[in-house]
Amino acid sequence: MNQPPQQAKRSGLGDPIVLTLTVGFIVAFLALSFYDLDGVAGAIGTGFAWTTRVLGSYFQVLLLLTFFIAIGIAMTPAAKARIGNLDAPEMSTFKWLSIILCTLLAGGGVFFATGEPLYHFVVTPPAFDTQPGTAEAVAGANKGSSTDVLHINGLNGASVQSGQAEFI
Repeated sequence: MNQPPQQAKRSGLGDPIVLTLTVGFIVAFLALSFYDLDGVAGAIGTGFAWTTRVLGSYFQVLLLLTFFIAIGIAMTPAAKARIGNLDAPEMSTFKWLSIILCTLLAGGGVFFATGEPLYHFVVTPPAFDTQPGTAEAVAGANKGSSTDVLHINGLNGASVQSGQAEFI
């Protein structure tokens, strides 16, 4: 097949523009956090409240829409498009799907396995009447975390992953 066009000179760390922008944003965020933690926390809280208030359930609708668009594209001739200008894939479909699904599940598992119980310990779920940050809140944190699969991974996440994997 065709040879790829000559790429711009890259360092061993990837594209220098992307690297500079990414590292620059992280450094700026950390520097601003060290300078004014309350201001950064307030800005994040305000942004989160605005997003929740303005977008609300649109995120769920967008997720479902993305799922149905993926299914629709999979049924069109566009599904046969080749990415990367290769005649044959570099790895088997099974290996590729294994990598994608394990990465998604592991990332969610690692984050929510630690993040959710800590959050439920600091901010007691509404279903429990314990004081946050106390020994009694540990039980609520564990019980709150036991239902996380219903709102974090739930049917939408599982259907998107399995549905897209089915068509790939």
